Amino acid sequence: MTKGKKKVHEIYHKKTKAQHKFIDENNFTYRHLIKYISKYLKKNDKILDIGTGAGTIALYFANKGYNITGIDISEKAIKSCIASQKNLNIKNINFLVDDFQNTKLKQKFNFIIFTEVIEHLPDDDLALKSIFKLLKPNGILFLSTPSLNAPLHRMGLAKEFDKKVGHLRRYSRKEITDLVNNNNFEIIEIVENEGILRNFFFLNDHAGKLIRFFKFLITDIITFIDNLSLRIFGESNYFVMAKKKKTS
Repeated sequence: MTKGKKKVHEIYHKKTKAQHKFIDENNFTYRHLIKYISKYLKKNDKILDIGTGAGTIALYFANKGYNITGIDISEKAIKSCIASQKNLNIKNINFLVDDFQNTKLKQKFNFIIFTEVIEHLPDDDLALKSIFKLLKPNGILFLSTPSLNAPLHRMGLAKEFDKKVGHLRRYSRKEITDLVNNNNFEIIEIVENEGILRNFFFLNDHAGKLIRFFKFLITDIITFIDNLSLRIFGESNYFVMAKKKKTS
């Protein structure tokens, strides 16, 4: 990871704060991701969360009893993760400042979470080769990434957001499929996720501030409307679940 990229991530996490409670499965931001990952996790899986950020997902699954390591290149992000771990008094999780492509981690994992990271990396091929080495035989990779087909992107309304957060690319379904298949993974499932409504909340700073107020019934209503928009206008994001192939 270049110094420039690390600087972008430190700026992005400048306002990242420690958590004082765990999210639940109906959390507006993470509900789809939680549901999808939970479907494939096995009871004793050891999980690596690459690009853990604020550690929200890692902490959620640690609270469910999984043994988790969360890594990120941002020192500010990991500092807040460690503070969250202390606040929540949870032991079965470990947070490290680390670059997975040059990691010193010795252990291998059953399951790797790699959400909204690959689009930031100059060499996406190298990224998947690095993940392959970190997985146990038949280990599972969960990857999520923005779609090239996203309605707001096609309308030219995602350009500033992509620049601000350091996106280098978006993927078509074929591109992400070929990338994963060409790096010794067998795709289990690809899900077209996130309609134009949810995507608008995440891309627009002012609309995004409303997310914290989305509770209970309102999250279900917005999700229902968004699922309709997904069918009509197309996806903004892909979820990819893939299994490590055996090599000869």
